[in-house]
Amino acid sequence: MWSRKLIKNKIYAVILIALGAFSVPIEWDGTFFLFTLLLGGYLFFSEENWIM
Repeated sequence: MWSRKLIKNKIYAVILIALGAFSVPIEWDGTFFLFTLLLGGYLFFSEENWIM
């Protein structure tokens, strides 16, 4: 899971999830957070390199 070549995936996933989490208090709606959580979760636990 902590492969050296997949570290960029994990960084982008955490940034994406944090962006979604920061949007919840601003909009008072969790829809964007759920979409970013879904995409960020797949990106974080991916076995392939999605970010080139």
